[in-house]
Amino acid sequence: MKLIDFSPRPLFKLCPLKYDITKGCNTLRIGTLWGFREEENELLRDAGEGEFDFKIRFPRLTPVSNEWISEFEFASGGSAHIGRMALNKDNISVEDVTLKGSANNCWIFCVSLSDSAAGNISEAHDSKWMVSGEKIQEFGNFLGALLWSKISIKDLPPDLVKKYTFKELSEGLALQMDMRAVDYTNREVLIEDERSYPVEKIRELKSSIPFIKPLKFLEEQEFRFAFWLMFRKQKITINDNPKILQLRQIDQFVSSIQAKTEPPFG
Repeated sequence: MKLIDFSPRPLFKLCPLKYDITKGCNTLRIGTLWGFREEENELLRDAGEGEFDFKIRFPRLTPVSNEWISEFEFASGGSAHIGRMALNKDNISVEDVTLKGSANNCWIFCVSLSDSAAGNISEAHDSKWMVSGEKIQEFGNFLGALLWSKISIKDLPPDLVKKYTFKELSEGLALQMDMRAVDYTNREVLIEDERSYPVEKIRELKSSIPFIKPLKFLEEQEFRFAFWLMFRKQKITINDNPKILQLRQIDQFVSSIQAKTEPPFG
């Protein structure tokens, strides 16, 4: 038994009134991680979404394990500045290295832990709806199922499409969800010795990049659902295609017979 049992905190979606699913809107919009870099609303735009810097600053040229140094990689793009690094047979020593890059692009659905004071979000949106704390996992699974039904070959990177047949792609694809509160901190880490950042900690940090935002967004109190497209159990970078999810499947048939009617999104 537990002496005290705390209920999970609810989540709140702040949005324009016309996109409020409790007031008639029957669709949800799921954006992409990289899409936030060019968000039309300047109050919500974050040019550094999904990016991170690793800065290795040892006091002297220091031998490191091959497993450890191999963890410093990014899924997409990036640049490296090597101030001092030496390779001696099978041993690597480093002193001054900076690696910049980006996490895989993925789909993101954003909500807030606050029902009122959500920083810039509250200035851009005038309505809201709530997901109870006990329903968060179920809600995430529901979003994932809807998203999975909307994924097409247009979402896959061109190099993957060229390399594999449609059958191989269909059999190898899967969707992975992670959900957590955003951590408001600097998008860089300073590493001054190998022991302070073991392999497991570096791996966890890389998986957390989509959930890191600058301190200027702190008041948003954001909670994110991230959906990665997987191929053969490896994360891949999706094309930058936001998705409009139908909450009621019948709406796709109703809208199809309503001339020149565009479905709402939220």
